[in-house]
Amino acid sequence: MASQCRVIADDVGMEQDATLFADRSDRAKLRIHGPRRLWFLHQQLTQAFEDMTPGSVRDAAMITVHGRMRGYLETVATEDAVLCHFEPELRPGLIEELSRFAPLIPVAIDDVTEDWGLVLVTGSSLQEAAGLCPQAIVHETASLGVPAAYLWMPAATTAKALSDLAGHGFERATEERLEALRIERGVPRWGREMDFKTFPQEVGVDERAVHYNKGCYLGQEAMAKIHFRGKVNRRLARLGGLQPLAAGAEVILEGKNVGVVTSASNGQALALVRAVVQPATEVMVGGAAATVDPVEED
Repeated sequence: MASQCRVIADDVGMEQDATLFADRSDRAKLRIHGPRRLWFLHQQLTQAFEDMTPGSVRDAAMITVHGRMRGYLETVATEDAVLCHFEPELRPGLIEELSRFAPLIPVAIDDVTEDWGLVLVTGSSLQEAAGLCPQAIVHETASLGVPAAYLWMPAATTAKALSDLAGHGFERATEERLEALRIERGVPRWGREMDFKTFPQEVGVDERAVHYNKGCYLGQEAMAKIHFRGKVNRRLARLGGLQPLAAGAEVILEGKNVGVVTSASNGQALALVRAVVQPATEVMVGGAAATVDPVEED
């Protein structure tokens, strides 16, 4: 992913391999079912869905006709449905947008937020974690930039699953620790790097959430123009400094504001900066010196 980058430090590899877990059942969840469910999602979202088979996963965005994002969601196919989850603050608006055309098509959209638990697990022992939760639907995720998966399970079984994971050597992670890992890996998140003003290409999610060769959908023309023009005015960048950085701080280059910090964890941060800012450029953030880290593709 073009927007991801790495920091070379002794604890980086350890954190990536750590067998962590966290309860993220507060994320909004939908179950989309009916004979035309894949066609319906294919028409509504930026990703291709018509070739999905049970167990396959897709990230996708809903965008406006001008290409700006309305929301970002992760999906997994089952035998008879597509399950979706996304940030809690998107729950009212995204469900309303998705449901707009559902009455005209043989498809049903159920809000199952309260019915299903969602447990995030990371590390090299994902198969072991799934074995401890035999009722779970495994949903691999790129949201942290390391091997990870969400486990969908009936809400009533979540507490036992969390206890079983802890009892088998998995370490319960705080959201602060997960955020630090996400920031270190350079992965954007809705409500931080992505909002209603964002184009998918600005934060690099188009590489896994936009299908440029599929049929017509709302915003397709805007996506194609940006893709073939190959240009956006700002991009996601990783910042590194010796002093703590703070979300919301301006990024200053030669006395001019060239961006803003969107997420921060101590001396590491993500920022949306002008596309002309080159890797390894030294900038000022909140009065402290920082460097735009080199960007590497996985």
